[in-house]
Amino acid sequence: MFKIKNWQEFQPPLRPDRNVIWIKLYRKILDDFDWSNLTDSNKATLIELWLLASEKEGTLPSVDEISYRLRKDKSFINKQLNQLATFVLRDDADTLPNRLPRVRVRVRVEKEKEKEIEVDNGFELFWNNYPKKVGKGKAEIAWIKHKPNIDLVLKTLTWQKESKEWFKENGAFIPHPTTYINGKRWLDEKTEGGTF
Repeated sequence: MFKIKNWQEFQPPLRPDRNVIWIKLYRKILDDFDWSNLTDSNKATLIELWLLASEKEGTLPSVDEISYRLRKDKSFINKQLNQLATFVLRDDADTLPNRLPRVRVRVRVEKEKEKEIEVDNGFELFWNNYPKKVGKGKAEIAWIKHKPNIDLVLKTLTWQKESKEWFKENGAFIPHPTTYINGKRWLDEKTEGGTF
């Protein structure tokens, strides 16, 4: 089950005396860094998801129902939900291992034999939530080297993406993903007055 992030902050409550379902958009979305980094397809889908969520106080229906209501293929919806992870939250019932992608990693089993195994490392989830999308290959190598805790990374990114420093000069001070990972920036501490 999915929910829209911060639904109560931006949307009006349903009124039982009216059959009108609607959503509010604020002008501040034009200055939202996460919104500006979405593709046009992501933006269109997100607006449709907001409309669906308005029927149940911010909660989205199942992927099957979303697929039917939006007249889109289920694989497209799953991909969009993954790409919109900054705006659409998974219910606590969905555990972390179920949402992490599998990647192939080569490991040495014996001196001269190599074997490919699959591991959950959270890199794709990090990549989908990180605002600056450059140097993916190098970033993934750094991710595998440092093995950061994805929950901690996502928690830290939540406030970092709203920091004044990252908004300066249209995002010029956002570190490249590889620099972020190598610098272990998910361990940074939030400073007072650092966000809007």
